Amino acid sequence: MALYVDGNNVKTAKPSDAFTKEWKPGQTPDHAGIYRCKGCGDEIASNKGVQLPSQNHKQHATSQGAIRWQLLVYAQQG
Repeated sequence: MALYVDGNNVKTAKPSDAFTKEWKPGQTPDHAGIYRCKGCGDEIASNKGVQLPSQNHKQHATSQGAIRWQLLVYAQQG
């Protein structure tokens, strides 16, 4: 679970496709931010235009299903 200290710098977003789309390992997401694997719960920071990590992101058990990254926190850029 992503954590933060200063609530003045984090806002609740309106629902959008950016937060519901699932990304496969090696795909390049549309947004920079924190992505969470829906299978094992691992979180990573990803820059826009950089491929998401593969199986090696941690020991992802086969019982957890395929690695599926989903945007958790959108890094808004000016």
